[in-house]
Amino acid sequence: MTMAHAERGGTVLLAIESATLEVGAALWSDDGLLATASARPGRQHAERLHPLIAEVLDVASLTPASIGALAVDLGPGLFTGLRVGVAAAKAIAFGLGLPLYGLHSTVVLQAAAGERSGSVVAVVDLRRGEVAWSAGASLERGTPEALTAKLLAMTPPLLLVGDGAIRHGAEFTERLVGAGCAAPEIAGEELAAPPVAVLARLGFAAAERGERGDPFALEPAYLRDADVKINWSTRHDEGAAAVQV
Repeated sequence: MTMAHAERGGTVLLAIESATLEVGAALWSDDGLLATASARPGRQHAERLHPLIAEVLDVASLTPASIGALAVDLGPGLFTGLRVGVAAAKAIAFGLGLPLYGLHSTVVLQAAAGERSGSVVAVVDLRRGEVAWSAGASLERGTPEALTAKLLAMTPPLLLVGDGAIRHGAEFTERLVGAGCAAPEIAGEELAAPPVAVLARLGFAAAERGERGDPFALEPAYLRDADVKINWSTRHDEGAAAVQV
């Protein structure tokens, strides 16, 4: 678990992160970061999220009534993690009558990488041989091979961030070098998941710009069906084929 805290002041935004392998909460105000807590608990996103929210509030000596806005990671990412985080954020926003700002996990990862020359590509692992990626404002989904074709056309040097970059980094490197391009830089574990503190900063900036922050309008970016639905459809199709035979 990682934690940090600072002095508070002004409007307070609570950020909720659970889209990928990391679960976290952070508080941001006019004075910057107040508190952040995160963990990588495997599949226990639901079990860990609310204790982490309580933890940052305790560190900052605040109560839920002190929160003035929320931000949540809309994905892409893991189906269960996204559902847990977005549901929690909407429940708090509706319960307290607060604005809720949603950002994509790839946007948060790119912001966490900072400004640099070349191209920063955020790659999120969707499992089942697929990834989602952003290189700029676009959000795409496909196989690592499909992403490699995109990488070949990007301005070097390349920095790949996110858990998808780590999982498929060797493949990206092999294909790019084999095509005569320079090997990409693969970010480490610190950028394997969207940092909740960066999500908080971006959400607070959206609030400061006066964006609407309508919780009714926000939907998770699943990009594909849940594994359980895919498994059912596969078994159903296989069964139907067997009957026809």
